Amino acid sequence: MDAEPTPKTEWNIERAEALLNSLKGVVSARVVARPGGVIEEIHLLTEGDVTAKQSVRNVESALLAHFGLEIDHRKVSVAERDSEKGAAVKALEAFGGRSAETRFLFVTHRVETEQAHRVRIAVTVEWDGEPYEGEASGADLPRARLETTASATLRAIERAIVAQLGEGELTLSVDGVKVIEAFDGQFVLVAIHAIYGRSITALAGAAAVEDTADRAVILGTLQAADRWVRGRI
Repeated sequence: MDAEPTPKTEWNIERAEALLNSLKGVVSARVVARPGGVIEEIHLLTEGDVTAKQSVRNVESALLAHFGLEIDHRKVSVAERDSEKGAAVKALEAFGGRSAETRFLFVTHRVETEQAHRVRIAVTVEWDGEPYEGEASGADLPRARLETTASATLRAIERAIVAQLGEGELTLSVDGVKVIEAFDGQFVLVAIHAIYGRSITALAGAAAVEDTADRAVILGTLQAADRWVRGRI
């Protein structure tokens, strides 16, 4: 009698990212998925002697073996952190530009309970291979906590901006955070304002609540700010 196949582990974004972060040469991994568990994008930051092509193959093999997930290799993007960068990327950076794959990536976050029913939230993001942490504190209430999480994310982004442009060039502020029910799931909507010189721009982002609302807020905030900020640093 043939042995029964080993059941696959149920997957979620955090488990998938933890798996990909364990692969050889991977510095950080970010998985973007639609409600229902359909993976839209996978972003890897790598270093070492593993080629981009091999990293993509490793991702495909790992997801299939651990979770039974088959993905299109075109959904996986690989950015190399160090001297292994391709000539085209080096040439672009030599003229002050950045590769299209350089974007803000969510690394981790932590929550600390303070006195008087307040929480302090720290969010770490990665930009161009460097980590930046932002902190914010607020009331330990459901809506206030979500807005505090968004503020901490913006503070992390601002630290990256200061590293590139210096103080006072750009300010980001939270306009509001809301959780909505739609399509048999929960989504977080994040609205922010970007103040640059005399210009004030309204930006918005959204993310599905796959694991925790905090994580969805961080991803929604990054989505709101990422493309606009990248166009200015």
